[in-house]
Amino acid sequence: MQNVSFRPMGIGRILDRSFQLYRKHFVVLTLIMLILYGPFYLLQHLLTYQETAMTSGSILEQIRNGGSIQDMFGPNSSFLQKDPTLHSEGYIWKTLILVLVLSPIMILGLMPASIASVVHLVKASLYGEETPGVGQLLKKSFARFWPLAGSTFLVGLIVLGIYLGMAIILAIFAIIFAVGGSLSGAVGGFGGGGVAFTIVFFAVLGLGALFTFAYFVIRWGYYLPFVALGEESLGIGRSWGLTRKSFWRLFGMYIVLTLILYLFLIVVQLVVAAVFGVGLGAQLLQSLISILVMSLWFLPYAVSFFDLSVRNEGLGLQAMIDNTIPEATSEHFPIDLDKKND
Repeated sequence: MQNVSFRPMGIGRILDRSFQLYRKHFVVLTLIMLILYGPFYLLQHLLTYQETAMTSGSILEQIRNGGSIQDMFGPNSSFLQKDPTLHSEGYIWKTLILVLVLSPIMILGLMPASIASVVHLVKASLYGEETPGVGQLLKKSFARFWPLAGSTFLVGLIVLGIYLGMAIILAIFAIIFAVGGSLSGAVGGFGGGGVAFTIVFFAVLGLGALFTFAYFVIRWGYYLPFVALGEESLGIGRSWGLTRKSFWRLFGMYIVLTLILYLFLIVVQLVVAAVFGVGLGAQLLQSLISILVMSLWFLPYAVSFFDLSVRNEGLGLQAMIDNTIPEATSEHFPIDLDKKND
C-alpha cells in the first residue's frame, strides 16, 4: 500500500480529488459509462427523438423571436398546438416502454453498476493498488448485481414513500389555504397581508420539504458502496451511521457540484442546439457529452464515502497496524513457526 492518505477532507478537497481522479482515469471512466449508458441513450432517442426535436425546435424558435416563458410553456404554447402526436397511440406506447422498461433498467441496473465501478476504482486509487481495467471493474460490479438492484429498489421505495408523504402534506395545506382564502373573500377580502403570508408560508414549507427530502436521501444514500464492496446486503443502517453529523457538509458539496455540472451541461447543450439543430444527431451528441461528464457525478460520492469512513469508522487504522505490527514482530520476536515445538 503506497501513497495512501487517510486524512479527513473538506468539500473543496473532495471535489478537487474527484476532478484529479477524473483526469487521471478519464479513458477507463469514459469507456465504462459508454458501455453502460450508450445503448440506453441510443434506444431512448430512437423512441423519442421526433417529439424531442419538435418540442426543442419550437422552444428555440420562440427564443430567437423573443418569446416569453408563457409563450414557450403555457397552455397555448405553439409546440403543444403543433404536436398532435403527444396524444397519439404511438406516443403512448413509447412512453410506456420508456417508463416501464428503460427506466427500471437505468435505475436498478445501469446506475448501481456504474457507481459500483467508480467505487472500486476510487478504492484502488486510495489504497495505492494497480488500477483495474474496464473489464475488471465491470466484473466486480456485476458480481454484486442482485444485492445492488435489491437494495436500490428498497431505498427507492422508501424515498418514494417520503416524497409522496410530503406531497400529500403540501396538498393538504394548499387546500386549507384555498378554502380559507375563499371564505375570507366572501366575508370581506383576503387582503395584501394575507397574500404575502401565504407566499412566505409556502416558500418556507417548500424549503422545509426540500431539506427534509434531501436529509433522508443523503443519510440513506451511502448504502451502495457497502453493498458493492461486499460488506453488507442492504447497507441502509451502515449508511445512516456513516453520515451522522455530516449532512450539511454533504448537502453543500452536492449543491456546489450540481451548480458546476448543470451550468456546464446547459451551456454545452445550447451551443450544440444552436450549431447542429435539434435532430437525432444533435440529440446523440448531447447525450455523448452527458456520458463524458457522468462519472463526475459519481466520483465525489465515492470519494466522500471513503472520507466518511475515515471520520466515522477509522478507515486506515487497520492498514497502519498491518504495516507496523508485522515489522515489530519480526524484529523483536523472531519465532520460527516450523520449530515452535522443538
